[in-house]
Amino acid sequence: MEKPNNFKQEGTTNSVVYPSKVGLELLIPFILIFGIGIVVSFEKSSLTEVIVQFGIMFAFVALFFSISYEVTDDVLTVTTFFFIKKSVPIKDITRIVESNNPLSSPAASLDRLEVYYGKYSSTVISPKDKMNFIEHLKRLSPSIQVELKKKNKGGL
Repeated sequence: MEKPNNFKQEGTTNSVVYPSKVGLELLIPFILIFGIGIVVSFEKSSLTEVIVQFGIMFAFVALFFSISYEVTDDVLTVTTFFFIKKSVPIKDITRIVESNNPLSSPAASLDRLEVYYGKYSSTVISPKDKMNFIEHLKRLSPSIQVELKKKNKGGL
């Protein structure tokens, strides 16, 4: 299994950052759509349109690679586009369900986990190393229920 990156220890709080899995099923359509727009803009000889298309394409690709999930002793923090953060207290997480839900979420792949917390809240994420991510959260809060598809049940 792949190790999560950016393990850091600050005082008594451990922090592990799990990068998002980047799925080609989401990345390739964006690149193709913007690539066609750039080719059309080149044919029209409009430098401004080409620059705008490259800028938008770069922003989307940067978004895909900027998503990460940081787990500390108390909080799961979902970071999108390097500075947009959503924090979920780990004690509030009730359940983690494997999902392929295509709805908009801070997940750069369709290989996803839906994390349920509080009374009615959830967020859909796609950590690259799903099993270590789940095991980490279970160590911090053993009461979390995990529902995986049969092929991934491995050690849980």
